[in-house]
Amino acid sequence: MIISAPSREHNPRLRTVGVIIASGLFVLLVALWRVQVVRGGDYGAKQENQSLRRIRVPAARGEIVDRNGVILANNRPSYDVAIYLDQLGRVSKRTNIVRVAQATLGIMSAELGMPLTITDSNVLSHYETRGPLPLPVWRDLRPEQVAAFAERASNLPGADLIVMPVRQHPQGSLAAHLLGYVTKADENDEEEIEKFYYYQPDSVGRQGVEKACDEYLRGSPGGRTIRVNPAGMVANDLGEKEAEQGARVMLTIDVRLQRIVEQALAHTPLPAGKQLRGAAVLLDVHTGEVLAMASLPTFDPNIFNPGTPAQTIQAVLNDPASPTFNRAIGGRYAPGSTFKTITLLAGLETSVVSPRDTVVCTGSLRIGNWPRPFKCWDHNGHGSVDAYKAITESCDVWFYEEGMKIGVDAITRVAAEFGLGQPTGFDVGNEHSGLVPNAAWKRAQGDRWREGDTAQLSIGQSSLLVTPIQMACVAATFANRGTCLHPYVVKRIEAADGQVVHEGQTDVRTHLSAKPDQIEFVRHAMLGAVQEGTVRAAQVKGMNVAGKTGTAEYDTKDGRRNRAWFIGFAPYDDPQVALSVVIEDAASGSHTTAPVAGEIFAQVFGKGTKGTVAMESGDYAD
Repeated sequence: MIISAPSREHNPRLRTVGVIIASGLFVLLVALWRVQVVRGGDYGAKQENQSLRRIRVPAARGEIVDRNGVILANNRPSYDVAIYLDQLGRVSKRTNIVRVAQATLGIMSAELGMPLTITDSNVLSHYETRGPLPLPVWRDLRPEQVAAFAERASNLPGADLIVMPVRQHPQGSLAAHLLGYVTKADENDEEEIEKFYYYQPDSVGRQGVEKACDEYLRGSPGGRTIRVNPAGMVANDLGEKEAEQGARVMLTIDVRLQRIVEQALAHTPLPAGKQLRGAAVLLDVHTGEVLAMASLPTFDPNIFNPGTPAQTIQAVLNDPASPTFNRAIGGRYAPGSTFKTITLLAGLETSVVSPRDTVVCTGSLRIGNWPRPFKCWDHNGHGSVDAYKAITESCDVWFYEEGMKIGVDAITRVAAEFGLGQPTGFDVGNEHSGLVPNAAWKRAQGDRWREGDTAQLSIGQSSLLVTPIQMACVAATFANRGTCLHPYVVKRIEAADGQVVHEGQTDVRTHLSAKPDQIEFVRHAMLGAVQEGTVRAAQVKGMNVAGKTGTAEYDTKDGRRNRAWFIGFAPYDDPQVALSVVIEDAASGSHTTAPVAGEIFAQVFGKGTKGTVAMESGDYAD
């Protein structure tokens, strides 16, 4: 019996399969219609956005100039050789870019005769995170190297010469501590980073004016938009927004005066084998403007650029002599006998001391149960000493006796009126406040205040600490007869469009409570110290100078050393400038800092030469 197969036209299974297939095709067609017709615009825009890359372009930093417009810091072009990794050809695997790049780099190195410093990890990291951007290979080429590259550029695939702004200080190390230096930012603004696919960081101020005015000097960054293909390579450039250069910062310093102060400080007469470390500050006594500020040893801020080997920069930063440390605002020193001017004024102001008060100096004084006598610098004694001679001859014994009568409270109160023990408010850098010790401070140290402490404080020793800029303010306050001013160095900041966004102004901190005749007595004694006393080496021909030197002893692991001081002002009758000078390891103020001060005053006022008076070898004076 023959059984025939059912007809295909009436097979229910086939009809079911056909319906399913037809339904699937219908659903697919509907989905395609929705994607391509209904939402085609949305997907096209999304694809467009995914292929766009925004690149941040840092702005050139603004200029820093002196009060006369002399450039202290600006930008110069750095000619760098770079390669574009996306122009080296297609690669099958991402790691192959290292092999391709190193082959090209080898050709470049051989052609230009310059050794490679780019590592495989540098290449791979750049390719993965900043592919379309140029990878710098050699920075800051010399003119002959630029010419060599230009001759061979056609044989160097993917290589190009790019020009980048580099911070420069045309005056070299002049005012280095005041100006500071810049490096690339190591911490970036997260909000800024989110705006850009490729983030190129700014140069950031690390010290001095560069740091204090960084927000103005940086300017406003620009941007560039590119389209990349699916492989991440640049397809085309869609435009660029120009960066806006930073503001122009004008300082109160004068390059001529700055150079005078630095050269005089650099030629400080030192005992054999001593290393020169110190600082000097020159102020306008009527405004508080810093006319010059120097610190030694110094450094060249031009080394802080991308072309300098890292070991060179580290050698400067790790130097035991601390050449980048600004001693003018950060160094804390006992002021020695320069503080006697404050002690005397405190005595006159409280009426505890009169100009006629006389003490007989025998070379030393015993105080309480202290095991050793308190010595005068002149071990033979000064004989009968009044208040005027106490300053001109810097008699320690007079100040021991009179200081204990004046008392610690009166002395520290007047010291505070001069701004000691607190920051001056200087507008650039991290200044130290120093220390003016008193009974409460010593109790906090677990001890009590004694008469011997007052005696030591009276001559500027004890635990008393001041900075050179504070002592320049002390000299300026005596010079202008009692007004203590905030020192400042930023005179004006002008935006790129010329708008003044900041202007420095004279700001009074305090007025001395002493009477004018009391202040005048101390000023007259400071004049006498230069004309006939221990500060004779600061004399200037044709001009009256007032000043006071000091020698503060301190202990080190190598024995006791002397810190030498000078504070003063000139001309005496119509003061214009005040000066402080400190040298860390010196003979004495009379031998070391007084000649430096005399040279500075002579050059500042165009007198040509300082006085011819020299200290005798045996005159170990304050």
